[in-house]
Amino acid sequence: MVSEKLARGAGVCLVLLPFSASVFAQQEIALWQVTPRASIAQIYSDNIEQARRGEENSEAVTDLNVGFRLDRNGPRGSGRFDYNLQGVAFWDESDSDVFQQFTGAGDVALAPERVFVEGSVDFRQRAVDRNGSLSDNLTLNADRTDVLSLRISPYLVQRFEDAAVGELRYAYSRVDYGSEADEDDSETNRFLATLDSGPMFGRLGWGLSYDYSKEDFDDGSSFENQVIEALGRWETTDRTSVFAVVGYEDNEFELDPSLSEPDGFLWRVGATYQPAARTFVEGFFGERYSDTTYGLELRHQVRTGQFFADYREELTTTNDDEFALRPIRDEFGDPVFDRETGTPLFEEPDLTTNVYLSQRFSGGFRGRLTKTDWGVRIYNDRREFQNDGSSERVTGVAGNLTWRLAPRTSLGANARWEESTFADEADREDTILRLGAGLSRDLGRGADLSLEYSYRERDSDREDREFTENRITATLSKVF
Repeated sequence: MVSEKLARGAGVCLVLLPFSASVFAQQEIALWQVTPRASIAQIYSDNIEQARRGEENSEAVTDLNVGFRLDRNGPRGSGRFDYNLQGVAFWDESDSDVFQQFTGAGDVALAPERVFVEGSVDFRQRAVDRNGSLSDNLTLNADRTDVLSLRISPYLVQRFEDAAVGELRYAYSRVDYGSEADEDDSETNRFLATLDSGPMFGRLGWGLSYDYSKEDFDDGSSFENQVIEALGRWETTDRTSVFAVVGYEDNEFELDPSLSEPDGFLWRVGATYQPAARTFVEGFFGERYSDTTYGLELRHQVRTGQFFADYREELTTTNDDEFALRPIRDEFGDPVFDRETGTPLFEEPDLTTNVYLSQRFSGGFRGRLTKTDWGVRIYNDRREFQNDGSSERVTGVAGNLTWRLAPRTSLGANARWEESTFADEADREDTILRLGAGLSRDLGRGADLSLEYSYRERDSDREDREFTENRITATLSKVF
């Protein structure tokens, strides 16, 4: 059941919709484009509860989804909204459940080229305790909760002819969970001011920024972050540039006494190499409150695909990840990767008000041939929790393949191996294997038919966390 806080948050979203509609109504553009859809799936699982070995319980499930998407684009703004209503019926248990998911985003120019407003909203379900099953809304024993995330951000852009461009931004965000985890709810206020050099400075560029944010949790804790930086960049050639950043960082939150104080001067130096539109490389190293810090971004396009690599370090919280690292699911219910960046979208950490330092690397290749799309990725994510000094990591490799057998028929396969440790269980390590294969057929006029098989296995140092599951899914979908 959705908590009162979730209901209030949804009410805020409904208040914003008429405002957006009134702004769009002033524009001479087409009406919202509405795209309805529906799907029905029949699923068989030999372990629907993902129970420990020897306690498996098979189940047949009917999964019905109906929804729609709204899109609108215009000279002064754009918007989209996607809604889904999911009904799940379990045959052997004679039980059923209903879930809702929706997501939306929009931007409006209140004064052309000067004053703008951006906003986003998302409502879905997630696991409360990641130490439990690899759950989705079909898993009977899922320890799940609803989560609503809302963000609105007005900002002002000021151009000083060819000398500089300034931006002043305020952002408010709110994350509300269901009653199972409402002590983890939070709201964030952020102020950001930037001033960047314009064309008149030629190859010598500069920038100034001030970033302040405070996240207040409903359990009384908070995370306050303040950073001021100055950047200088020199374009040494048409293809290369070097840059340096100096600044000061001040963080306020509950900190384990064994860790360094999270404030002090910071610096980093780096270089960018972009010989052509198909290649981009940028890397840096520096120091941040007594620890060395690194960053890397690489993209290289070849005839048959693209190589990519990323390494990032940042202080963050679980609630902030609801915006930055929301897990996208594939047709097998497993997390997938951002197709634009190649960044793996991990399953969320356990709900906690703890602040953690995320050190995340991903790299691989995604390719396309005449009839085949494929990709392989490796990733490693280490989370160092600042409140108690604990840490955990996720290391894995994943691959996917789509082969077009005929103009309307495709065969797909995917595989994923992942090894995890847990901050609250130092003696536990899990190894997860996921395999999947499926056949899909385009029936024409927006209709598709697919048949899929997936296998999930978890080996763990704790026997009560081990399980295997085989699942077969037949789905008929229609976009109207």
